[in-house]
Amino acid sequence: MSDPNPAGPALKRLVAAVAACLVAVIVAGAVMGSRSVAADLGDRSTAALQAADLADVRVDFTGREAELRGGNDVEARLAASLVRTLPGVRRVEVDRRPRPVVADAAHFELDRAGDDVEISGAVPSPDDAAAIKVAVATTLRTTVTGDVRVVRSVPSEPWVAAVPDVLEIVAGVEGLALDVPGDGTVVLGGQVADRTTRARVVEQVAQALPGLRLVQTLRVASAPRKGA
Repeated sequence: MSDPNPAGPALKRLVAAVAACLVAVIVAGAVMGSRSVAADLGDRSTAALQAADLADVRVDFTGREAELRGGNDVEARLAASLVRTLPGVRRVEVDRRPRPVVADAAHFELDRAGDDVEISGAVPSPDDAAAIKVAVATTLRTTVTGDVRVVRSVPSEPWVAAVPDVLEIVAGVEGLALDVPGDGTVVLGGQVADRTTRARVVEQVAQALPGLRLVQTLRVASAPRKGA
């Protein structure tokens, strides 16, 4: 039996083709819109982090969801709080890998961002813990969060008594990250004004902690461009 409307099949195919095109346009528009939103949020977040002196933390957006990388622990925490306040941001994730700590060994960790300082660690005596905490507060002249615990089972290490002297040396390092994980190394990161300062800080820290191998990632601040 013949179709009473010969144009029917052709019309159906045309409608299907138009519908497929519309779906493709909508999907493409959604993707472009998502990329546009991500680019805008990324630019605004980067500008905000730079203004807050948190430029070491990098931010990437997928749509309205942010992922932060880089910086020390305090910088990452402050950056996450800042980015969450920006209009349009749906979620913020921080990509941080915990620093390895040797079990049953004295250890110490300090991170600084501006006036925010966070410490953690374990030392064998109350006097050691008190000396470190007083040195952090007085040398860096700031309120300190975190704690250095007393764990009497960990062995005494010569570097523990040298921490106050080391803090004097590194007090001027921006975005300071100081880590003695108990594996025979001391890790030093942050930013200094110039190469001369970096060389001096590295040499003095190595002299203050002769029993530890120094692993340093100190950066030199970018020189301002002429006319800027």
